[in-house]
Amino acid sequence: MRSASALITLVFLWAACNAALSLVVPPSDTPTPRPTRTPTSTPEPTATHPPPPSATWTPTSSATPSPEVTLGPSPTPTLTAAPARELDCKLNWQSPGDWYKVRPLREFSTGWKVTNTGTSTWDSESVEFTYLEGAKLHEEATVRLPSSVPPGSSVILSVGMRAPRNPSIYTTYWSLRQESIFFCRIALTIRVE
Repeated sequence: MRSASALITLVFLWAACNAALSLVVPPSDTPTPRPTRTPTSTPEPTATHPPPPSATWTPTSSATPSPEVTLGPSPTPTLTAAPARELDCKLNWQSPGDWYKVRPLREFSTGWKVTNTGTSTWDSESVEFTYLEGAKLHEEATVRLPSSVPPGSSVILSVGMRAPRNPSIYTTYWSLRQESIFFCRIALTIRVE
């Protein structure tokens, strides 16, 4: 009789522990970073979800079955797209390309084709293409847009330049500018030989 009472008490304790455990252990929403074996130059974050926790109780007697409580899977995070910027661009091509070889004091023209990927039109009255820094290869430091450029449209920005006297490598940086806002920074690197 004593062993039957002890067995009943154990079953009630087991049921109470399992019920409490299922309330206490919530599913994990926290991504677990995956360790890397060797360092990389451009780390890419990875998120893995651990397997859902399970609580298993195995009685010492084989007379009572061993139930298994399994919690549901973790919810999958949803990705949200970044909002579009008002003033933004994409460089399609430039001519000549970087590392262009040019003789000292030679005149040449550089062109960049850019697409307006922002949400605002580049108004030819308020947006200009301007020298930022680096080698002063230009003849004019500011170039007006030939026409307004609505979102999704492209324009070729062209600048007359002259190679410096001394052989070396030179880089010049340019940007579109609307009042005090600089956007769409681009550059050209040449080799004077």
